[in-house]
Amino acid sequence: MIKKSIFYIVGMFIACMGVGLVLKSNIGAGPWDAFYMGASEKIGLSIGICVIIGQMVFLLMNSLLLKNRPAFESVITIVLWGFILDFCLGILLKNVYLADLSLLSKWLFFLTGVMLIGVGIGVYLISRFPAMPYDGMMMALVKRFGLKINVSRTILEGIGLLAAYLLGGPVGMGSIIFVLFLGTFIQICNRGAEKVLLKV
Repeated sequence: MIKKSIFYIVGMFIACMGVGLVLKSNIGAGPWDAFYMGASEKIGLSIGICVIIGQMVFLLMNSLLLKNRPAFESVITIVLWGFILDFCLGILLKNVYLADLSLLSKWLFFLTGVMLIGVGIGVYLISRFPAMPYDGMMMALVKRFGLKINVSRTILEGIGLLAAYLLGGPVGMGSIIFVLFLGTFIQICNRGAEKVLLKV
């Protein structure tokens, strides 16, 4: 239980740091992060709070998809993720400014962020603790329709890309990379993290 708890917290922290670096790079946020950022600017709430609200909607959608009760135990994960993300953006990365860097440097920060997100999600999912409803929906699509993780994630990111564009979020070339490659990277990291957990 202790080992799984460590994987759970550390994984979320790594992923949120990755989200922060991607947002700071200005290359183009992940589709759903772009959606939450657009919502944050329109309604005046922090990105973390917008994530919490959005994930609550996913929680209900997962219940309908799997035809079971809402996984209310995921609320803890939702709140933790929202506050960790705000902590990373508002404190740890508050004074990190990448606007004046070269395009190459921005891409390096962006790709580092993408890798951190993939590693973080892959790590925290193996704890088998309640997942973020969005990640839970990714796994629900895998279970319901027999999809691979990378295919399921790509579908969800594509939907998020359209939603972010309609809301005026920071969609860019980086967002396209998210759609095409994040699912595969999460799948690879998830398998690797499972092997590590079995050894420790």
